[in-house]
Amino acid sequence: MSQSQTASSTGRTALALGVVALIIGASALGYAVYLGLSQLPSELSAVTANVTCSTSQPCAKKTVRVDWTLDDSGQDRFNPQYITVLQGDNLTIMFITNDTTDAHTFTLSLGLRGFSSSALFQLNNSWTGLSSGDFITPGTPGYNLNFTGKPDGCRDNGDNPVACNTQKMDDTANGGTGPNGACNNTLENPPTSTAPPCNLWSIGYLGVVTVPGVYEFHCFYHQKGGMVGYITVLPNKGFST
Repeated sequence: MSQSQTASSTGRTALALGVVALIIGASALGYAVYLGLSQLPSELSAVTANVTCSTSQPCAKKTVRVDWTLDDSGQDRFNPQYITVLQGDNLTIMFITNDTTDAHTFTLSLGLRGFSSSALFQLNNSWTGLSSGDFITPGTPGYNLNFTGKPDGCRDNGDNPVACNTQKMDDTANGGTGPNGACNNTLENPPTSTAPPCNLWSIGYLGVVTVPGVYEFHCFYHQKGGMVGYITVLPNKGFST
């Protein structure tokens, strides 16, 4: 075979491979776009980014449930970790935890409501018998290896101190101490505990979110361990204050 024929054949092969790669790449991109669209958060299913609404007449009333969970390495995490809403949505946060040993908070900057970034909204799922965990330095605010009272430190949607409405579920059927009993954070073989989960829930009215952006929420006790999440407020052309 001559050199020119070899080069021509090689060129055709390279062109064919290039076309195949292009087709595969386009297919992958199309699937990625489809996947992204098919997995849009359910909070956006009933609205678009051009909805006529205002602070006094919100786009939609939404209750967002956030749970405590553990990741594959056993670290405390929020579920969901990423929440997407629309500018003008009227939000209520429900925070549910069933840790066996530690307390947890849902702490969020109120910048998404037009307040200073230092203003906070906070729910506190703590209880008698739980611990502040391993990430709070001894002697600093919040450190407690065995809480002896009901939770405090909650803040409303205007950064005002408010009584925590944390409640404990009736777990007597599973060996727990009931809705008014203490939790048991004993670690028989750290970090393993055979104590029944301490099922706690709290709820707070966050209100209308008015400022687009990405806002971090975290657990006061476990932020240093990576227990953080993010609320994305998408801009809405139809929103007015």
